[in-house]
Amino acid sequence: MKQYLKNGVKLAAAALVCALPFLATESQAVPAFARQTGMQCTTCHIGTDSVPNFTRTARIFQMRGYMIPVIRDRIRAEGNTVEGEPQYGGDYLALNAMDFFSARLVSEFASQSKSGGVKSDVTSTPLARMSLFYTGAITDWLGLWTEIGYLGNDTLRSVTLANPGPTGQNTFAYDEYRLATSMSINDNSFIGMSLGNEPGDVVSEFLFPTGIPRFFSLGQGGDGHSLNMATISLHAFLNDQWWIQFAPNTGVTNASWSNGWQQYYAVAWNPLRQTENDLWLAVEYSRGNDNASILTPTKSSYICPTVCPPGVTDSTLSFSNTLGGRSVSGAPVEIVDTFNTYSWRIEHTAADRGPHSWVALIEGNGTKQNYKSGASAKRDDIGVYLRYFYLRTYGFQASYAHDLGYKYTSPTGVTSDFGHANSPALALLWNPAMNVSVHWTFSFPSYNTVFAESGGSPVKSSSWSMGVEYNF
Repeated sequence: MKQYLKNGVKLAAAALVCALPFLATESQAVPAFARQTGMQCTTCHIGTDSVPNFTRTARIFQMRGYMIPVIRDRIRAEGNTVEGEPQYGGDYLALNAMDFFSARLVSEFASQSKSGGVKSDVTSTPLARMSLFYTGAITDWLGLWTEIGYLGNDTLRSVTLANPGPTGQNTFAYDEYRLATSMSINDNSFIGMSLGNEPGDVVSEFLFPTGIPRFFSLGQGGDGHSLNMATISLHAFLNDQWWIQFAPNTGVTNASWSNGWQQYYAVAWNPLRQTENDLWLAVEYSRGNDNASILTPTKSSYICPTVCPPGVTDSTLSFSNTLGGRSVSGAPVEIVDTFNTYSWRIEHTAADRGPHSWVALIEGNGTKQNYKSGASAKRDDIGVYLRYFYLRTYGFQASYAHDLGYKYTSPTGVTSDFGHANSPALALLWNPAMNVSVHWTFSFPSYNTVFAESGGSPVKSSSWSMGVEYNF
């Protein structure tokens, strides 16, 4: 721990020197939504690093399909005139492309991990991640979210035995896509629908923040690959405070309706209805027969999808994704027959209460999976999360999750108890400009989960990293 702190202090000093030029500026964030609406980024977000947290304004903007607040007239061409009033964009695309493109760049100054008592090298990744977005209202009644590029995380590794390291070739692929529409019922209510390749909870962004395990999907893509699913969301926001949603999708790892599907339901209440003092109480539920196992991660290889060359292991050439974030090493590979998943949350956001802004959350999650072998697994957890900023500049993010129970029952009725693991995490945040965030993240030492019958032993791991995120 002392060595981690020592390294962290040195790197923090280096990061401070590198970021000094930003302190003398009054830079304003200019991603696509800020350009389209004329609002500052802080209107919608309590920080963006490593994922965004949302004010009430942002959440309803997302629910409406990015169409309210409307795009400023200056970036919309006049169309037909109805009853003496010019109509904008209703019959054709909004064509000022620069107002719809934005990007996110993440650069890691330094990072290191420790596993089984062995420290990795301290490495630096100038281009850790780069995401390109095309987002916003494309007509008066249609909005689009598209992440069209994602590169840097997944450098392909060489198949040459003498040089098994990175080749310098990176993945580049579209990631997330959602086409949305909504229609006002009155000043306080609207209905909407969307089609995309993301799970249903992205429409309300109840899937965030990170740090607390969830069991609804394998995530929002990322890491250079897209989610292979099709999701249709039907939703409504009523009386300016009730959110109701139903979202069927083809399954967590495929786009086929023929081999099973799953259904997502959500009900949320927003009683205070104030951006500076926002409260959401939400319940989510999902069921179906097409999902990934919580025991073992899904895995895909980049360049040896069948048989790898002699001496090359698949683990050096592939990525994996785990439902809920805690796979079990050595566990039997099971195929899900049916499942039920629930989540509840109480989330409070305070935007600019004097010098203070924060997002505070308590969330409980659970899932029960029945496997085709006759086995089953059940896991329940609870977590808390806080992201706080002083003057929107100096902040931290802390999360803590605790497994209330995690058990597997074999086809013969033998139960394996995987214990009550804790997952604490901490990040220190400094935003010298609205669209620049410097971060130092630390994952506290914890043991992996091992299936006892496999003969393996738990390994303690931890990590830290320091870097910068820039949105433009």
